Parts: sequence; C-alpha cells; structure tokens
Amino acid sequence: MEGEAAAAILQTLVQNLIDLCKKEISQIRDLEKDAAKLTKSLKTIQKFLNDAETRDITSEAVKDWLKNLEDVAFDADNVLDELNYHILSDQIKPAEPEDEKIPSCFSRLSCFSRLSCCKNLSRSRNVALKIKEINENLESINKEATDLGLNVKFAKEPTLVIASLETDSFSDDPVFIGRDDAVSEIVEMLTNSITTDERKVSIISIDGMGGLGKTTLTRKVFNHLKDETQFGSHIWVHVSPNFDALTLFKKILKELTDQVEGENKQDILSKLQQALKDKTYLLVLDDVWNEDRSKWEDFMNSLLGVSSVKGNAIVVTTRSMKVATIVNPIHTHELEGLSEEECWSIIKVKTFGEGNVPSEFAAIGKKIARKCQGLPLAANVVGGVLRIKSEEKWRSVEEKWLSADEGGDNITNILRLSFDNLSLPSLKKCFAYCATFPKGSEIMKQELIEMWMAEGFLQADDMESVGEKFINVLLHNSLLQVSRRYANGNVNKCGMHDLVHDLACSVSSSSNSSRVRYKTLEEDESSRIPKEMAKSLRTLLLTSEGDISDINFSDFESLHVLSLLDSEVKELPSSIQKLIHLRDFDISKTRIEVLPDWIGEFFHLQTLRVDSLWLKKLPSTIKYLINLRHLYINWEVELPMGIGRLTCLQTLTHFPVGDENGCKIEELGSLNNLSGDLKIRNLERVHDKEEAGKANLFKKSKILNLGLKWNGSREGETNDEDVLESLQPHSDLRELEIVRFNGKRFPSWTLKMAVRDAPHGSWVVLNKLMSLELWDCDECEEIPMLGHLPNLKSLKLYGLENVKCINSSFYGMVNKDTRIVFPALARLELKDMPKLAEWAEIEISDGSEVKLFPRLQDLQIRECYQLKSVPSHVSSCLGSLWIEKIGVECLPANWLLSNNETLNWLRIEGCPNLREISDRWGEEESEGRSFTITSLPKFPHLSSCPNLREISDRWGEEESEGRSFTITSLPKFPRLTELSIGGVPNLSMEIVDAMWRLEVDGRKYIDP
Repeated sequence: MEGEAAAAILQTLVQNLIDLCKKEISQIRDLEKDAAKLTKSLKTIQKFLNDAETRDITSEAVKDWLKNLEDVAFDADNVLDELNYHILSDQIKPAEPEDEKIPSCFSRLSCFSRLSCCKNLSRSRNVALKIKEINENLESINKEATDLGLNVKFAKEPTLVIASLETDSFSDDPVFIGRDDAVSEIVEMLTNSITTDERKVSIISIDGMGGLGKTTLTRKVFNHLKDETQFGSHIWVHVSPNFDALTLFKKILKELTDQVEGENKQDILSKLQQALKDKTYLLVLDDVWNEDRSKWEDFMNSLLGVSSVKGNAIVVTTRSMKVATIVNPIHTHELEGLSEEECWSIIKVKTFGEGNVPSEFAAIGKKIARKCQGLPLAANVVGGVLRIKSEEKWRSVEEKWLSADEGGDNITNILRLSFDNLSLPSLKKCFAYCATFPKGSEIMKQELIEMWMAEGFLQADDMESVGEKFINVLLHNSLLQVSRRYANGNVNKCGMHDLVHDLACSVSSSSNSSRVRYKTLEEDESSRIPKEMAKSLRTLLLTSEGDISDINFSDFESLHVLSLLDSEVKELPSSIQKLIHLRDFDISKTRIEVLPDWIGEFFHLQTLRVDSLWLKKLPSTIKYLINLRHLYINWEVELPMGIGRLTCLQTLTHFPVGDENGCKIEELGSLNNLSGDLKIRNLERVHDKEEAGKANLFKKSKILNLGLKWNGSREGETNDEDVLESLQPHSDLRELEIVRFNGKRFPSWTLKMAVRDAPHGSWVVLNKLMSLELWDCDECEEIPMLGHLPNLKSLKLYGLENVKCINSSFYGMVNKDTRIVFPALARLELKDMPKLAEWAEIEISDGSEVKLFPRLQDLQIRECYQLKSVPSHVSSCLGSLWIEKIGVECLPANWLLSNNETLNWLRIEGCPNLREISDRWGEEESEGRSFTITSLPKFPHLSSCPNLREISDRWGEEESEGRSFTITSLPKFPRLTELSIGGVPNLSMEIVDAMWRLEVDGRKYIDP
C-alpha cells in the first residue's frame, strides 16, 4: 500500500503547483515560457501518478521515484510561494515618498524592465534560476518514470461522496452496541466503592486487545458518572507508552485548571493538592502500557499524598494483563469480543441507519460481520466503507477483505481498505496529516481544518466548508472519532483510535522522503532540531515547556503552521519574522503581552490565534494581513484602526466599538464573510441609528451567535433603542445575547423575534434561534414575544429590574391553530427581577388544549422577591428545579413530582412565604398506575423557609400545630446520598443507609 498511498497524496501537491503556475508566474512578463514549461511537466507527472496510484507498487525503484518527486515538488512549492509573497508585499505595503520610491522587481508589468532601479535584482534572478532548475529536475523525473514502466494515464475526475444519510449531532460515534450491561456493571461497582472501599482510591482495570472498544466503553462510564455528579472532579488522561509520573501529574493538573506552571514535581503536586482540595475525583488513565511496578507505585504514592478525601476512583484501560495486575485493582473487567450479530448490527446502523436492510445486502453483510472477529472498531470502519455503496461494491469488499492474508491482521486489512476507499487524494492527505498529533490527542476540529488549509490540502474558495465535509467523511468512516461536543451537540474535538493512528503514521511515512514535514515536539523531547530537518518542516507544534529563545526559527524556512503551546513564552523571538510561508500561527497558550509590528509582514497568514488573557492590544500592522480568515482574540483586546480592510475575515470573535475613525462600528460593514460568533461591545459609542446600520449585520447570514453589549453606569437619555433597531441580524441567527440595553422598550424586531426582509418588506420569524439571553436591561419594561419560536431551547432573563409582569404576550400569538407554546425550550432561567410580581397564565380563548413548555428540563427562578404567582399549566416533567428568594406561597404540583419520574435535582432557599410544596410527593395512584419515586440521587437543598409546614402527608408529617417538621419517608428514596436543610425548625428525620452527606442549619451531621 505504501507506494499507492504516496502516489495518491502527492497528487494534491502537484495540483497545487499547477494552480500556482496558472495564477501567479504566468502573469509575470519574462517568466511566461518557464511557467508554461513547468505546467506541462507537472501535468505529465500527474498522469504518471494516476498510473502509480492504481498499481500495487512493490518496486523499490518506483518508491524512490515517488520520494524524489516529493522533494522536488515541495522545493517548487516554496519557490512559487516565495514569489507570490513578494508580489503581495509590493501590493500591500504603503507607497514610499516619491524620491525614495523603489519600483518592484515583481511588477505585473515586467519582471526585469527596470532592473537598474530595482533593489531586489538578485532576488528576481534567484527566483528565475530556481524555476529553471525545477524544470530541469521535473524533466529528469518524467524521463525516469517512462524508464520505470509507468504509463501516462488520464484519471476520471474524483468526487467527494457525502453520505445522504446524515447523522444527527447527538448520535453515538462510534456506534455503541452490545456493551450496555458492561457500562451498568462498572458504574455500579464504582458507585458502591465510594462507600464500601476503605482505601482512599478504588481502582478498576479494563483490559483487552486493540479494537475491542475499551476507550469507548470507558468514555460511556465516565460521562454517565459525570452526569450523575458522583465525584467532585472528573479527569481523563491518555497515557503514552512512556509512563512518566511528572508528565501524568501535569496532564491531570491541566485537566483540572487548564494551566500548568512550574517545572519540578513538588510544585506540580502542590498545585494539584490545591485543585483537589476537599473534592473526590474520578481519574481515567487510558491506554496504559507500563509494566514496571516501581513506576506505578511511585505515581500512586504521590497521588495519595495530595488528597486526604476518601471515595476516589481510578479506571485504567490497557491491552496488557500484567498491567492490570500491577495496578492492584478491586476488579479487572476483561473485555470480550462482540457476537457476529452485534457486529452486523453496527454495520447496519452505519450503512442504513434505522432503515430496513435489503435481503441481498444482508446476506453479504453477515459474512463481512463474521470477518470482524468481534471487534467493534472493525465493524464501525467497514460500515463506513460500505455506506451508500452498491451491492457490487459490497461484494467487492467482501471478496477483497476475505481473500486478504487469511489468518493475518484482520483489523489492519480493513483499516487499509477504509483508507483506499477515500475518494480524493486531498482527503487522503488530510487523513495522513493527523499522524502529526501524538496518540491519544484530542484535536480541535476547527484547528485541524485551519491546519489543512494552511498546508494547501483544501483548494477551494470556501476551504472551511470543504474541511467540514472532509471531517464528516472521516467520522463516517470511523477514521476519526468524536471525543467532545459543544452544548448544542456540534463536534468540538476529535480523536483517533491508536490502530487508526498507526495507519496514518504508516501512510504519512510512506509518502515522505527522508525529510520530515510535520512534527509535534513534546515535553520529553529536546527543543533542538537539526538544521537539515528544520529546513523541510512545514508544521511544527511546540508543546514542550522551556526557553525557546535559543531556537533559530529562520532555520525553519518552509513552515506553514507554527503553534507555540508553551505557557512560559513571554516574547516572540525575532527570528520568527523570517517565516514568510506562515499561514497558521497559534500563540494562544503563551504569556505574550505585546505583538511586534513585523507580525503584519505575514502576508500569507490565514489564521492567527492570540486569544490569551495576557495580550491586550494588536499592532496597527495587522491591517496588512489581507489573507487573514480567522482572528481569535479575547474580549479585552483592543483592535487597531482599519480592521475593515481584512475583507477575507470569517472569524472575529470580538469587536470593541471605538470613537476614532477606523475603529467605529462601520468597520464591520465590509466584513461580509464573518461567520460563527461575534460579540460587539461598547455600543454606547455608536452615535445614531444610521451609524449602527453601517455594520450591515442583516446581510451577514453566516453569523450564527451574536452578542450586543453596552457598558453600564450611564446616566441621562440614551439612543439604545435606535441603535438596537439598526442592528437587526440575519434571519438565520442561532444565538442572541443583549447586555445592558437601557431602552424602555425593545425595538420591533426584538419584540417580535422577527426581522424585516428588505427586498419584500415582510417580517421573517427567527425560526432558527436556539438561545436568547437578556442581561441587565434595567430600564426595559416588557419581555419580547417568544413562545412561537420553534427551536428556542434556552432562555435566560437576568437583571430586568423594571419588568413587573410577564404577561400573556410572552407566549406569542395563541389561537385555535396553536397546539404547543415554547415547543423546544429545555432551559429557562429568571434571576434578579425585583419588581416582577406576576407571571400570567397562558390565555386560551376557545378552550382548546395547548401544551406549554413540553420539553422544559431545567427551571430556575431566583431573586424575584415580589413574585406571587407562577403558571401552573406546564406540560413538562422537570429534571432540575431551583427556587430561591421568591414570594410564592405554594409551588404547583406539576412542577415537581406529579407524574414526574425525571426530577433529579431540587433546591429551595430563601422563600419566607412558602407554605406548601406539593400535595402529592412520593406515591400517586393515577388511573390504576402505581408510582413511586426512587431515582432522586441528590435530593433537596431546603433553606430559609421558616413558614414551610408541609411537603406532603406522604413525605413529611406536620405535628404540634405546624411548629415541628418531621421527615419520615426518606427510605422511599434509597439512592438519596446528599441532603441539606436550613431554616426549618424542630426537624426530625430518619436516615437513609446510602446517605454520605447531611447538613442541617449549617451543621454537618454526616461528612465524608
């Protein structure tokens, strides 16, 4: 496979060179002939590569030919890119005074017409000589290809196949089947160990061969326990074959604090002790290879010393039974293979989803499932290969796989088949690039796409969209796996199974010559890279901590991607200025406070990540980065004048409005490609609605999350209503946040949650809006109309100090056709609304049945002191309820446990008027159905409710004329582990065996 893979991914580089020739060199007079010759040679090589890609290459001579071609092609890429850099430099830099002005050597009028006055004569001659040399080398390579028997072959234009059956954002990846009992068993064992194991730390090991799904199973257990909040801290660490205690402690500390400072073990352990203070923890050590007992004991002795709290747990995953013995677990879970039927079930889900499988496919699929030999990784990968393929392709896969090395490495065969199935050479190159990251890495999806862009793998106008498609294809084929998601379900980080990583390394090394192109320098490696290696590197990820001032970055003359992931770096070495090919620069983890002016000379730069808390200001030269597409900054950073010149910008997370020309909100007007998140602050500096309208927000359809923020402490009349009226967003908006708006009334588009369609003049509802937050809008007297929004999932209303009533308009237009109000809302928070006295019921004029909040899971009402009434017509079963400092006397029954099996968190505090919580708390007979609450792991925090006399006749008892409060039915809640009660006098209760924390009026009766 090595030769074919090398040929496939070289196609990307050659195509990029052809495109560069057409765009740049051919337009420069005196180089047209050389450009034409170069293009012709490259196209001939491309046809030889088409032939090589389809062959089973075993000839060492052909492999050497491919490696020589790679070296020449990369050299050519550097030369052409340097030429393009100098052309950009002459276009971008401001003209010098006429008497000092020096004409460009690379003018598009003539390359050599004014040599006598060109200060870069030597540079122009050098470039011309290099292009001639490259042409000669390519001619030699073409001749050698013919001598080796390679043929000129025209290839059919490949296409990227995206599965028509899209996975939803919350589906499991990889498909998880056949392990539910194992998850339950391990979760129960860990939960029980908290109270039964006398040791500080209970250890469970999960062992089995690669591809059995140890990591996927452990992640299910980890997430389950995290959702249950059984532990104070949840830590996941991937352990490389090099088991080093200090490295592990640094990884653990980074998981807990996101920062690692200090070099020696004592400092790290001291910080770890602070981070774990009074907390229990669940620690996963994934993929442990260490079989040295002394190293493990050294690690454990130090870990036990940083925490005195009992009830901790460690889960170790390993392929080695010896490792499982060394860690001294309370239980070893030996993971077994899946059944053939379970493997077939995974393949069915990957290929047909929940749909029916035609019989002709089922017969073939079951044979393929048998070949998976119980490995879920194999089933997931082959399922990705077979997705939306013909019956003929299924048979081909069956025959190719079943005939390949009977008795050999099955999982390797199917992984290679999955790689071969990738349709585009550029996609194969993107996959191979992932070998740059160490095993076990979590890779930010967006960062990976931007690195692919920087390396030239995504040749398209909309490179980001192509990158998204590539990510989806690799996920569908299980060559990447989702490791973390955002709250909205979108993919945040990806990972690679170790066996898939081995494949990527194999492909990457086979396509490289003796030169290394992509490298991560980890902490245990030397920071000194040989000059010969540095010269050819195109990606360098520096994750090691230490002094980088002694690194001569000018040796890294080919770098396209540079990440300084070292929190100790405080200043950029000046040698970085020489990196003219740089396209992706990440210093977000450093302590750099000032960027040098020469940062503006990176004319090729596409991505700049400087979103650290240390940097406060960007240099004025940023405006020269005309190819910049993604600028990541923190909210405090001051932008320079002229940011509107960066018309390629897609990411600008924060925009502070300034007073001076070049810093005003109109700078946003020309940035029509902005997408994702945009937070605009200092809106009080916008003078009127006309100025606000120059931002053209309504035209920016790719901005999905919009924040509009004014500063506080303003007196007198404001123009907030006019300004907000002109900041109308596009109708595709997903999230909206408005902070410190001081108008008495929201403008029309905000009240209606609908925007004016300019061409037609009609109102378009913000149907895609998923989240709305209104913060500290002190003067506002009315809440917008929201109940009609079909996708609104989260609503937060904080600090609306002048709102006295949530009236019926809040629910939207309710008529005979309305059946559901707030159909998707899952989270509702009201806080700090001191004048709010009434929350009106929904008005239903014709008596028809309307569901209100049918999906509401989390409800919080806090610091609404005058609130006396709340709606009782709620159709959902809450999972979480937090009531604090409100004036109600009684909470509606259906807010709590009437027909509710889902409530798992309740907090009631500071409600002096509250007399009754519910009349049906524990058991309810409803239409002959017996209902008992047994699933409340963390029961209520009750505090400062002096008038509370009754929870119900089945949960508490009222005695002595209501002055004593007795809890007699706690045994109905066998999973009750934590209870906090305050401000409830004359309390008596029974204790549940499982309870491990009890606090009454601030006194701890049971303390872990």
